Order: sequence, then structure tokens, then C-alpha cells
Amino acid sequence: MARDEKNHLFILKGDRNMKGISIGLLAGTMALGISACSSTSDHSKGAGDSGTPGPGQPAAVKTDPVEINIYSNNNASEQVFNENYGNALRKAFPQFTINYIQSKAGSTLPEMIASKTRIDIFWTSIGNYETALFEHGLQFDMTDLIKKHGIDLNRLEPTVIEAMKQISGGKMYGLPVSTNTLTLFYNKDIFNKFGVQMPTTDMTWDQANELARKVTRVENGKQYYGIASSRDHIIRMNQLSVPNVDMATKKPTLTTDSRWKQLFETVFITPSADSGYRDGMTKLKNFPALDQFAKEQSLAMLVYPNTLPTSVPNELKTFDWDIAPMPTFKELPNVGSQSYPVYFGLTSQTKNKDEAMELLKFMVSEAYQNELAAKGVLPIVQSDSTMRLLGTNTEFKSKNYQAMISRKFAPITPKVPEYDTDVFRFYRDQALPLAMGQTDINTAFRIAVEQAEKVIQEKGKK
Repeated sequence: MARDEKNHLFILKGDRNMKGISIGLLAGTMALGISACSSTSDHSKGAGDSGTPGPGQPAAVKTDPVEINIYSNNNASEQVFNENYGNALRKAFPQFTINYIQSKAGSTLPEMIASKTRIDIFWTSIGNYETALFEHGLQFDMTDLIKKHGIDLNRLEPTVIEAMKQISGGKMYGLPVSTNTLTLFYNKDIFNKFGVQMPTTDMTWDQANELARKVTRVENGKQYYGIASSRDHIIRMNQLSVPNVDMATKKPTLTTDSRWKQLFETVFITPSADSGYRDGMTKLKNFPALDQFAKEQSLAMLVYPNTLPTSVPNELKTFDWDIAPMPTFKELPNVGSQSYPVYFGLTSQTKNKDEAMELLKFMVSEAYQNELAAKGVLPIVQSDSTMRLLGTNTEFKSKNYQAMISRKFAPITPKVPEYDTDVFRFYRDQALPLAMGQTDINTAFRIAVEQAEKVIQEKGKK
């Protein structure tokens, strides 16, 4: 594994190692099952010194029991939280009472604010994270606490740190714990059935779409689809790094930046050009997606977040599949998707800030990150030894997990938290009618821009 100095990433020569519906749901679907690996003694020292700790020393925290409420608006259940994070945190910090509050009827974020229920730590994915913080005034700059607790941000993937600073004017409202990327999953049985070559590690989108055409067909009454991409993710995490809104003018970019046309034509319109493909979408009332890949096994290639193996493990045991790097645009060789990190952060309501910060420090520790990687979760630390562990403690460890991390991350696009999510949805909603040939690209983009301009104007008045 070699380090790409310009992008500060560890790169394998063939593929990248490691990640709704908000994409925040991805955090909820990661089956981490992590056990704590460090002693709790460092986390339970007395609070005799309130200043900055010496090198290698943890910040002083209270020995008295404290209660810490962790909340996410991604609808993850308590079971999912415990498997992903809660069990490990409680084992590492037995002196703390760690509560998870699930977002559901009665405890939505607006209801939490109205009832004055304290949120000590907020977690969800980029985009959803900052939007929620700003909308409800929950943002809290952790810069001084990060320094006080000896957290070295240089150990972490730089694009996600810069993305947080971009939306906060240089502040640190969230600390990344894991991330996500897009990769190509493919059904080897379909390629073998039709005698077509398997996807390679160096495919461009043009080559992937040409390969897809060779397996897009009807066989014994069953429609086979060559390639499809998870719609929301490939727009959110687009390789071209085109933003939804121009940061200078605060105007939608869909009709002013030609890269959007290139993206939509490449990943939505071209793959669905076959009439049978479109007939299949008509029946599905959607793009072929995870069900067609893992359950019906009619989709040959799926561009999807790296969390797929933990999303449908039982279905993946029923056929022969593998992992390849995401196809690239020829003008951006070896550039994959944007990183899509999961952030945890203290809020303006946090009561025991030092104690809450120690939880976050633990979550970016090398031991914890090693566990994440082994479980198939893309770690946030820049460590080749950690990256080599990717997927080694999964039931699919024979699969090419290294393909997930062979591409460089595309730069994360700047975002305007107040309305970026709304604008994204308007763009996204035009993908299906375009792919099905129900509209043309100029009309679709014009409609989306009109909707986006309206919401930007309305929110600008508040």
C-alpha cells in the first residue's frame, strides 16, 4: 500500500481500501459489533487538573457517574446503535450512563428541542449532520476540546476534516468516526451465464456501460440489467465534485455547470437505454437496485456504498459475487466517489463536555478503528496497517475488500447547510423520469432549478 502524498490517502495499486433514504441511514445499517479494546483506567482518572493534559495523557474527567445522551435523526434503532457503538462505549466507560435516544414519533429532533430533552452527542452523516445542527442551533465548536483531549486531526482522513471546516467557517462542529465510499459490486454468476468477461479494476464509465450492454437482455422471461447505481448516493457523492449550489451566488448549479449533464447521462440515461431495461423500470417503478442485485439476482453490476455486505448478508450467501473499484471518468483517472463520513459531535446543550469528548476520543483511537476496519467499515484514520484489516473479520473475507479503497476520494463538495438537502432532493427526483425517457434533460433540469430557486428564496427570508 502506497501513500498518495497529494491527497493524503493510502492507495493500493488496483483498488482502494476502506463507505437517506438519507445517507444518514448508512450509519444505522453498519453492523459493526465492536468490542472495546482499551483499558478503562485511562478514562476514569480524577479531575484534579482542568488544564491541557501533557503529551499522551488523557484529559481529566470526573470519577462520579455522569449521564450522556446520544441522539441521531437517522432513525437507527437502539439495537443498531448498541451493535455499532453503544456496547463498545459502555464497556470502555463503565462509569458513565450512556443513553441512546432513537428518532421516532415523540422524539423527533423538533420534539426533542421543544421538550428541552438534552442532547449531549449528536451523530449522523455529512449533509444531514450540519443541516440539523444549524436548523436547531445545536452547533458547538469543539476545536479547543479537541486540543485539550489530545486528539490529532492529522491522523484522520483530511477531506472529511476540511468538509466540516468548510461548512462551519473553520470550526469543528463534528468529529468523523467512520466513512463511506461507493464501489462496484458484481454478480459473477450472471457474467458466467452469458459468457461475458468480468468487470476489471481499471474500468472507465464508458467501458462499464459497454460491458453492461452485453448482459442486458431477457432470458427465459427474466429481465437482466447490466448496471445501475444507487441514485441518492451517486448524486450526493458524485466523482465530479459538482456542488448543488454555487457558494458565491447561492444559485442552483444544475443548468449552469455542464458536469451535471455529464453525470446524469453517464450513470442514469445511458445504462437504461435498452427498451427491456426501461420496461423493467416501468414494472419496478424505480431503478433496479439492491433487491434486483441481491434478491432477484437480475442486476449484473451495482454501484453502491461499501456497506452492502452488512445490509443483505443472507442474500449474498446465495450466489457468487465480488467487488471491483468504482468506474472512473476518463478525465479523472483513479478518482472514486466523495467520502461520506459519519460525524459525532458535542452540541450546544452538552452538559459534561470533557466526558463526552473522551467518548469521541476513544472512537477515533487506533484500537477501535482497527475493529471497525476488520468488520468491513471504512475507518477514518490514515493508517495502512488499519486499512489492511478491512473486511478480515467478516463472513465475506474472501471478497476483494481492498477494491473499496483503491480509488482516491474525490474532493467533498462545498455545501450550504440551510438548503443543500432540499436542493439535492429536487435534482434527485429528475433522475428516474430521465432514465425512463419520460422527459428530456433540459426540461428536467429546468423544473428542478425552479423548485430549488423557490426553496432558496423562501429560506433566505427567514
